[in-house]
Amino acid sequence: MNDFSTPLSDTDLIVPLNPTGTAAPLVCVHASAGSAYSYLPLAHLLGGDRPVLGIEAPGFDGEQAPVPSVPDLSARYTAALGEVVTGGAVHLLGWSLGGLIVFDMARRLTAAGVGVGRVVLVDTSPPYPCPMPPEAEIAGRFLHEIAASLGMDFPAEIDTLAAGDGDANALFHQVRQLDSWPSELDADLLNDRYAVFHAHAVAAHAYEAPGRYDGPVWHLLASKSPPQGGRWAELAPDLTERTVPGDHHSIWYGDGLQQLAAHTRSALAGPAHPMRS
Repeated sequence: MNDFSTPLSDTDLIVPLNPTGTAAPLVCVHASAGSAYSYLPLAHLLGGDRPVLGIEAPGFDGEQAPVPSVPDLSARYTAALGEVVTGGAVHLLGWSLGGLIVFDMARRLTAAGVGVGRVVLVDTSPPYPCPMPPEAEIAGRFLHEIAASLGMDFPAEIDTLAAGDGDANALFHQVRQLDSWPSELDADLLNDRYAVFHAHAVAAHAYEAPGRYDGPVWHLLASKSPPQGGRWAELAPDLTERTVPGDHHSIWYGDGLQQLAAHTRSALAGPAHPMRS
């Protein structure tokens, strides 16, 4: 039996969501918000024999600087996994930004001789380097993420506030004045979390995939997300696509989550991509 409950060396970013089991572990990489715990409901649905490890972003705990680069994040996580997973294959899963990171990690791991089973992208836009939007727009997206993670209705007033040209800190102070905004989410906490989110927005907008990955990749796309064209098929020729009911956030609840788990179980049932000698 594998036991991934005890972190080793520089593996403080790895969170055991389901630490024990004999199957090949599934490694789930954070989305833009930086937390690994969005994957906890999925880990519970995959079965007790499937070890599930989450990876939390540098800076999320407030003790490290956020990292604004997909390749840098990928390199760090790959090195950390090398200390924890010492034999056999791993599966990789990432939602949103996490999908870009695990795609990059899969190339690094196979080059290092680590067997990669399935790469599962969850509603991940393909990489297209592009300029960053205005600060207020990024901050507005961040507040949408916060509201969605809490399952709360998004106050319509925030979109009006975010349409201006002010900085994020000013926006957060204005949002705090809304009766509909949770009092525990004060401006200081929002600024701390936003530093991570903003770094990841920079990372996503700058990332260009260094080449294709030939191992098996599954993309689980939210039914309400816009079509993405064929870019993932170009980067991942062995691509399986499935649709999950809901939008980018609601797929993590109710029937969306159940189908997300079912498709993930199907994806992980296949053999590992052969290790390089």
